[in-house]
Amino acid sequence: MNTFSQKWFYQNPGYIPHNIAETVRQSLWSSGLYSIWLDAETTSAPYKLIGNHSNASIELEWDPSKWLRLRSEKDIPSLKNHLAWLLGFEANLQFTDHMNWQVHEWHLQEFDERWREISGNPMYSSPMRFN
Repeated sequence: MNTFSQKWFYQNPGYIPHNIAETVRQSLWSSGLYSIWLDAETTSAPYKLIGNHSNASIELEWDPSKWLRLRSEKDIPSLKNHLAWLLGFEANLQFTDHMNWQVHEWHLQEFDERWREISGNPMYSSPMRFN
């Protein structure tokens, strides 16, 4: 666990949209990821932020202390690696969704259920499981 992610991934980040987005943005900026912008779209679990990084649209969705999903319109390895460092563990799943977006997921819970959900579903291509 990293102190940068304690206030939003390992705890409930609250219910005020601006505060949720600002907490996550400050966490990312303080940890060295400066070229990212996120705004809150959903203010209860699963939380969802939308924005951009490296000239690509991104979505960050999570259920505190359970799982986190990064969706991006192009693969951004530096963002995936930075999130892994923040969370303190590597992504468990990677695939391409029906919109042709790259998806990386980190799971502390419900990993096997999620793998079963995506592995046989034709909506998702190139599923990869890491554990």
